[in-house]
Amino acid sequence: MSENAPLAPGRSALLERRCTLQPEPQSAGAARRLLREALHEAGREAWRDASELAVSEIVTNAALHAHTPIDLEIRVFDEEVCVAVRDLDPVLPIPRDYEDEATTGRGMGLVAALVRSCGVHPLGSEGKVVWFCVGDEAADPDPTALLERWDVDDDVPLECESVEVVLRSMPATLWLSARQHHDAIVRELVLYLAEHDDLFLDVAAADRARAIVSSTLVREIDRAAQAGRARPALPDGHPSPLPWVPDDLDLVLSVPTDAVGCFAVLQDVLDAAESLAVAGALFTRPGLPEIVAVRDWACEQVIAQAAGSPPAPWPGTAQARFETTVHDRHTARFPDWDSTVVADAPTPVVAADDANRIIAVSRPLASLVGWEVDQLVGRRVVTLVPPRYREAHVAGFSRHLSTGEAHVLGVPVDLPVLTKGGDEVVCRFRIELAPATTGRAVYLAWLDPVEPAGT
Repeated sequence: MSENAPLAPGRSALLERRCTLQPEPQSAGAARRLLREALHEAGREAWRDASELAVSEIVTNAALHAHTPIDLEIRVFDEEVCVAVRDLDPVLPIPRDYEDEATTGRGMGLVAALVRSCGVHPLGSEGKVVWFCVGDEAADPDPTALLERWDVDDDVPLECESVEVVLRSMPATLWLSARQHHDAIVRELVLYLAEHDDLFLDVAAADRARAIVSSTLVREIDRAAQAGRARPALPDGHPSPLPWVPDDLDLVLSVPTDAVGCFAVLQDVLDAAESLAVAGALFTRPGLPEIVAVRDWACEQVIAQAAGSPPAPWPGTAQARFETTVHDRHTARFPDWDSTVVADAPTPVVAADDANRIIAVSRPLASLVGWEVDQLVGRRVVTLVPPRYREAHVAGFSRHLSTGEAHVLGVPVDLPVLTKGGDEVVCRFRIELAPATTGRAVYLAWLDPVEPAGT
């Protein structure tokens, strides 16, 4: 552990405070109060704002993700205050790289930006300690340096029996966007469960399963990038922030035997969260069909391979079911809006809703792609996306629903459009957002062909 860590020996503190908190959202407030009182008593209130924000974030993360009792230790020294938060979950926190509009995923970066030093100390099967220190020195807010501020001790191995699982043809881009959706919807689910004691879900087990897949995938993507094996998900010039990922990735997981059952729990937890999102009980939108399908595939592969079955590869997003069926977790009703602006347009234009479903097309658009107007309406937008770009399209749209980031709105971009006969027409897109009266979004894509079909 770093010499600045609060548990480091040989340092004499002016004041110490300890308590045990329960894994509930209210514990963050209790932690802030204890820290505030300690700083006031020690005459170090200048450190209050930064340290309160940091302890609030770390305790909240422990409550939402570890789901175990939380031990809080505060030690005030002459030059700094150091805070340690221990839980019994061995899964280490993973810093995210989400966009500014994201509703989750910025906590580690926030803490790093506020504090003098910080770190994570794993305790093997006995959990972990997340710590930070705040002093008079101004924190460096440079976002490129935030992750380097975290001092992660990795000398405590987690020894347990495990089974090797191979997720063949792992759709890395799609899973990363699914992870972002899961982060948002599970966080809301935990807050919902805190107010509704009639529904019991083992969110801790679900988080354990998610972390096994996501942490392994992030490490593999980092290795691929360093080895030059990563590629962009979309053509050159596209403004999408989707990360570069390796082609044809076979992701090898080491799954503790006692964690195999967590993958069935993960499906149950996310099913419950999706149902609540459909009912309007959560702010997060329900997941797109491909987002649901990829987590079901991953969970079922872990369960099946642990029972002795051979690996079955991800079947891909270019499936007829994704073109024709809106997942039943989405409302079946179209948004309430005036579709004549599209139906009567003299140029190719298509309108889609927040389920990524085509809700109106102009006759020139239908003619361009070889469909009848009434054949296209009701199908999903992936019908018009070449198979090699469907994963990226779904991933980008899912990120938009989760975060509100809109990198392609109002930005001309050239992309191929798939015709009914299987040819491609390169078109210049201009996408606009047209809110519906019900509060749901409508997206208009105006197309200008720049290459004829089949060229």
